[in-house]
Amino acid sequence: MNQWRYGKGMSHVQRYAVALLIALVAGALHWLLWPWVGALRPFVFYLPAAAVAAAALGPGPGVLLLLAGAIGTGFPFEGAHRWWGSPGGADLMRLGLYLLLGGLLVAMGASLRQSRARAASAEDRLMLAIEGTGIGVFDIDLVAQTIRASPVLARLAGAPVTPDPVPLSTWARGVRPELLAESRDHVRQAIQRGTTYYEREVVLPSATGGVAQLLLLRVHVVWRGQRAERLRGACVDVTESKRINAQLEAAREQLSRQVDDLNHLHELSTQLLDTSHIGQQLHMILATLLHFHGATRGMVSLCEPQGQGLRVEASAGFDDAALAMLEGLSTGACAEVCRQRTRVVVEDTHDDETFKACHDFFETQAIRAVHGTPLIDSQGEVLGAITVCLDEPRAPTEREQRMADICARKAAVFTERARTRDELVATQGRFEAVLAASGAPFGILRPVRQGGQIVDFLWIYLNRAGADALGCPIDQLVGHRVLSNPSCPWMGHPAFSYCVTAVESACTCEFDTIDDEREHTRWFHCIVSPIPDGVGVWFTDISERMRNEQLLRESDRRKDEFLATLAHELRNPLAPIRQATLLAMSARATDEQKRWSFEVIDRQVSHMALLLDDLLDVSRITRGALSLRRSPTDLGSVLASAMETARPLIEAKGHQLLVAIDERPVVLDADPLRLAQVAANLLTNAAKYTDPGGTIHLRAGVRGDSAFIEVQDDGIGIPPDAIPEAFRMFTQLHHAGERTRGGLGIGLAMSKGLVELHGGTLTASSEGVGMGSTFTILLPLGQAAAPAATDGEDAPASTERRKLRVLIADDNRDASDTLAALLQADGHTVYMAYDGNEAVAVWHAEHPEVCLLDIGMPGRTGHQVAREIRRSPGGEATLLVAVTGWSQLHDRELALEAGFDLHLTKPVSPLQLSHLIERHVKGPTATAGP
Repeated sequence: MNQWRYGKGMSHVQRYAVALLIALVAGALHWLLWPWVGALRPFVFYLPAAAVAAAALGPGPGVLLLLAGAIGTGFPFEGAHRWWGSPGGADLMRLGLYLLLGGLLVAMGASLRQSRARAASAEDRLMLAIEGTGIGVFDIDLVAQTIRASPVLARLAGAPVTPDPVPLSTWARGVRPELLAESRDHVRQAIQRGTTYYEREVVLPSATGGVAQLLLLRVHVVWRGQRAERLRGACVDVTESKRINAQLEAAREQLSRQVDDLNHLHELSTQLLDTSHIGQQLHMILATLLHFHGATRGMVSLCEPQGQGLRVEASAGFDDAALAMLEGLSTGACAEVCRQRTRVVVEDTHDDETFKACHDFFETQAIRAVHGTPLIDSQGEVLGAITVCLDEPRAPTEREQRMADICARKAAVFTERARTRDELVATQGRFEAVLAASGAPFGILRPVRQGGQIVDFLWIYLNRAGADALGCPIDQLVGHRVLSNPSCPWMGHPAFSYCVTAVESACTCEFDTIDDEREHTRWFHCIVSPIPDGVGVWFTDISERMRNEQLLRESDRRKDEFLATLAHELRNPLAPIRQATLLAMSARATDEQKRWSFEVIDRQVSHMALLLDDLLDVSRITRGALSLRRSPTDLGSVLASAMETARPLIEAKGHQLLVAIDERPVVLDADPLRLAQVAANLLTNAAKYTDPGGTIHLRAGVRGDSAFIEVQDDGIGIPPDAIPEAFRMFTQLHHAGERTRGGLGIGLAMSKGLVELHGGTLTASSEGVGMGSTFTILLPLGQAAAPAATDGEDAPASTERRKLRVLIADDNRDASDTLAALLQADGHTVYMAYDGNEAVAVWHAEHPEVCLLDIGMPGRTGHQVAREIRRSPGGEATLLVAVTGWSQLHDRELALEAGFDLHLTKPVSPLQLSHLIERHVKGPTATAGP
């Protein structure tokens, strides 16, 4: 409309045509009003018309109209109607003035036209902006009762779209009467209050039949004096924004609920981790789910093993009677949830036909709806159900279903974890019971890491056998580190490296380790096996085995040394025996040389017999088979005998023997021969292990309630740590680079055994190598005692000897022939046999009274021959004597079991043999000989 108002919608032809039309109207007025306007006629009609044409149609039509006035009033007419007359100075001045004023008016009109065009364009842009933003504007004239509304507001109100004001009555026909009345009331109240601005919200029906909500942002009341003249304002269509705000509010509320739900779930998770009791955990989960449902009653039921029904593990809002009634129902919602493995919803218990058996329970407890969710573990097995009971009939919301699923998963996880933990505890209990009852030491170590490296191990478990093996209480090890624990130094760095290897390489390691930081060194044999999060250590205290192996090696060494020494000691007398024998057999030997040879042979044989006797004495002492002939014994006499025995060696070495014996008589209850043998052995050792020209002290007397004998020398001495070894069998003490000084290494062992048989002690002391040694004997003082039983040696000879028939059976012809010759010299009749079969034949043929049988004969052994003789008629009366080199207790027992009366060990003294034979023939009694 504005574009037509300002000529913008016209073409150039139309505008100039209108300008000519205006010129014609001005000309007509000029001729009609000529008498009255006179000389001013061009100024009166054409100048205003040119200004109007310039303002309405543009500068071109204005100029055209101006020129048309100049020509129309001057040239077509002559005479009186030509206003400017003949050309002259005054006429030209009037024409110039006309054109000047006309030009100014045309310029002013054109400027006015441009200003109004710009204003119209701005108004158009404003209306476009208002239309684009959905803002409706209005201007109500309260005096004229008209309204000018923007197209937006007109469309919202259902009124016609027009740029011009329309009566309020016409515009308000599309508005609801109540809304119109409400709006009038608001206006009236605002006017009464004298308000200049106010805001309110109104609701108008939309063109589509819906509701358009309008927010009147601001209403301006225009006052003229005390009278409200106009109402101007703007309104906006907030239908979409209202909808969006409503959605945002709903989203905010939903988000707020979700945040609240997450907070509750987070709090639940924290509480669940604070306890390990499954009952408490299920109570917490149930309480959270009830909160989400806005309910107060519910339960968690778990399936019994092997499908034996359901057990209420946690509940809320039910008393014991209700729970008892519920557990008696096998068709309840919980059971149905477990059977269907899915959610079960009872929206209204009054209308539901599935759980008829539960209607009484529902009625009693006023339950109107039930929502149940299954608990399913990671393997897909149903563990139970979680159920919520509501007081009003309804279905669960999406949020409630989501929360029920979350709570059900949590309940399933913790139930499965609890069952797994119970199974693990039971398994671990059985495992620990087995390990505790086992005699095998066992422990578990967990690695301690720093920067990814294993720096130590921690004791996690140790059974009783392991603690006993380590010699430490369990509480001093379990929970403590290995390397920093002084109670277990054996797990030091060597064993530590094996444990690290087992962890890092996942392989089993086996090794031995030693604990030498205690009073007694201990050895352990360990097997380290990798297990999850650590290593299992099987270990055994092998200290006894290692000591036995060490003792065995030492025993083997001493045995080898003993055999070498024995061979040496036996070769020494054999050389002179052989030489003396050759001399005696020589035809050129004189009687004096032969007699000397026999003395040499007898002396060397006696020496060899002493060696063998010592061996036999040690064996008897070890077996406890040596008997002492105790009698009241004077200590001085014993020492005199011992000094007489040792004097030749002492003098041969050039030693000085200093004797200090108490002059008072000291009487002992002892075997004088054995005691003298011990003292002589100590003196002989002192002389042997002291360099020539040394000094030996012999002291004896009484100390307290004991008698003592002390032998001290300044010889080679004994290392302090080797003193216990000195009393062991076959031990010879000598230093590096020094050869043995003779003997079999059994003297001290035998002496210690003899002293202990007397109830005394034999000890040694030395300050070290080269510092000499001191041996001290302590014996209890005693009164005269009855003589002890003899060991069967040196029985008194009978003044009258019987002549007997004697069978000698031995595969060693020289031994049997020489013994036969000696017995024949005593007047006995001797029969010879050189194997077992021949011995049996000779006995059956001759029936000898005495049989001297070797054990290890060919054909038949001595045991077999003895049994054959005992089974034969007359065999019971025969004296059977086993003559053998086997002297152990087991050998004697076998001989007696085979039927022998006596068991004698080679070599046998002929005189002793004669006495024994004569004594047993007089009164035969089976016994074991020496």
